[in-house]
Amino acid sequence: MKLVIAICCTTMLVTCQEAAAATPALSAVDFSTMSCEQFWQRTPASDRGPFLFWLSGYFGHKKSSPVLDPASFTEKTKALADYCAKQPGDNVLSAAEKAFSD
Repeated sequence: MKLVIAICCTTMLVTCQEAAAATPALSAVDFSTMSCEQFWQRTPASDRGPFLFWLSGYFGHKKSSPVLDPASFTEKTKALADYCAKQPGDNVLSAAEKAFSD
């Protein structure tokens, strides 16, 4: 029985390590130098979530609220996308400030 448990644990460990190795790490992003177009065109949709949450928190700290309102976050993210679609050359940090600071 101990042998079976040891084999299962080893298999799980190897599988987890392979999965972690297969998932590339996101690189650092300097929003102060990135345009809207660069963010929306060069960042894969699957990678945008962490960045959008960071932007939301960066500008949301002014309220000092521990509450995450998913509906509000979704609206503000859409507002940022709409703004950037109209102003692709604008700095994404400035655009996010307009969208997330309200």
